[in-house]
Amino acid sequence: MSKQNFLKYKDKFFFRKNVQNVKKMIQDTVYHIQDNIYFVSRKKRTKYQERLHSNYFSHAAINNTFNEKPLYYFRYDCSKKKLNKLRKGYYIPEVILDVHGFNQNQTKKELGKLIYFCIQKNINCINVMHGYGKNILKKQIPIWLSRHPNIIAFHQAPKVLGYDAAILVLIDCL
Repeated sequence: MSKQNFLKYKDKFFFRKNVQNVKKMIQDTVYHIQDNIYFVSRKKRTKYQERLHSNYFSHAAINNTFNEKPLYYFRYDCSKKKLNKLRKGYYIPEVILDVHGFNQNQTKKELGKLIYFCIQKNINCINVMHGYGKNILKKQIPIWLSRHPNIIAFHQAPKVLGYDAAILVLIDCL
């Protein structure tokens, strides 16, 4: 199609003359409450679930139920075969969480969000990269993960995935 002007000169003149006194329309769209309640409640529900999953990472003292060298942990109802499969690379991490430069509170929130996301999307294995630094996160993340009920096992990552600056985590998606 060509961009020809189909209006005649007289038609354009009358249009401009009639549109001259028109004011800009104010937004008058009405948002019904029923539509917004579902949307807002869904947002609140996901934020609540994320906070709930990061709530497991409290500061209370706990006995370390995992070995330090190499770092590993498996839940009491889990067989050691799953841990060996995780160590040997049978489970490949689908998501990587890099917490370099995060403080402890930010790390807790991000871990909670990530675990909730993995449960929603049925992701079994993740890689949490904490880095070296002052070893604060390196010491705290295993403690937090061992407290969470959806964590089946975790193991120090192989050299390809970060070695002792990362942890492979196996999640129970229910």
